[in-house]
Amino acid sequence: MWEQLERYRNHFLQREIKDVLKPSLINNQQKREWTEALEKRDLCKCFPDRDAVASTYFEDRAQLAYGWFALPKLMKELNSDVRLTHWKAIVSLTEFLLNPLNAQTAITEHDIVRKLKNAFMRWRLKHHKEEYREGEMYLKIYNILSRNLNGAENIANRKCLRVEFYKIIKKREVLKDELVSEILSNLTGKPKVLGIILEDPENFAALADIFKQDPCRPHYPIHLWNHLCHLIEVAPEQGLELGFFELLYMRILKRLPDFRDMDSKAFALLLRCVEGQRRFDAVDGVKLLHDIFASMDGKPRRLLPLQNWEYLVLALANGLHSKKALWRSREFTMLPCYVGRILQTTETNPRLQLHCLKALRELGMMPCIKRYIIANWLEDICKLFCLDAEAECARDALVDWLRRDIADSSS
Repeated sequence: MWEQLERYRNHFLQREIKDVLKPSLINNQQKREWTEALEKRDLCKCFPDRDAVASTYFEDRAQLAYGWFALPKLMKELNSDVRLTHWKAIVSLTEFLLNPLNAQTAITEHDIVRKLKNAFMRWRLKHHKEEYREGEMYLKIYNILSRNLNGAENIANRKCLRVEFYKIIKKREVLKDELVSEILSNLTGKPKVLGIILEDPENFAALADIFKQDPCRPHYPIHLWNHLCHLIEVAPEQGLELGFFELLYMRILKRLPDFRDMDSKAFALLLRCVEGQRRFDAVDGVKLLHDIFASMDGKPRRLLPLQNWEYLVLALANGLHSKKALWRSREFTMLPCYVGRILQTTETNPRLQLHCLKALRELGMMPCIKRYIIANWLEDICKLFCLDAEAECARDALVDWLRRDIADSSS
């Protein structure tokens, strides 16, 4: 009977060698060979000599039901004094609020910003010992809520939150400073909320203290740079009063890492006011930008891919609004040539095209430079393939202006 049962395994082998070995022996031999093959395969794997760590996915999350009952339950558990229940609630909220409808409901109907603010301030004031990673989860929730206009307004209207956010960045708390920078960038990225931030001058002053803490710091979070540019774009005079012009000028002058990117963008935005233009002329900004453009080393069509010229060209276009800067630009005969070369090499950035065309228009206000552009670059500009409609309009306007009389400076 047992031999009959053994025949149901390894049908192919049982049929081929049924007259040589018994079914039980065939199965035993097959099992032995299979075991040896697996052992040889496992020898090639380098598993660490420790037991696998159990997943904490379900342990860190609240037990939720589908539908509209989940959010009220999470908001109730958010206020719990039991640390484990509170931890599960905030971890679940970081995933549940990713749905914009859930986030809007939590903001408008459950007042989540205020309730989370109470828990956040208790953590910051050390009223409760951090048993898990509550602080990071609070910031993740605020990051999600700041993408919503109503949530951003509620966050911006609470001064205690803004003060703590800037303190976290100033102390460079690991992981948290990146999250806070993104929150602030989300807030100031909305014009209505940006006005709320600028109403309190302490916000801009706190941001200035962060950058002045280490003027030679090589890198700042990209979202912090965006936050700064949002403020400077609307209030450049306030940025000049806080010393951002001198700070950014020295960072560009010393060629700190990635100075062509956000350093140059913030510097260019500072030049959009009268005082910024005056300071630009005082430090001979035209020569500064010319020396940076001269680093192309005579290889106009072989720009390094990591070099971003967009904001440097924008700084040049914004810095040529005074007569002193225009007369200074006459002394650098290669300046329009550098801008023209960058214009020809760009293939994917329509903003860079637009800034180059505007810079050529500003440089052409000097008749001698306009004559040089007509003689050397007019044909190339006419053949330029524009990447968007705005650049195409700027190109047509520049071509029309260049074809007029040399002394014609009308728009």
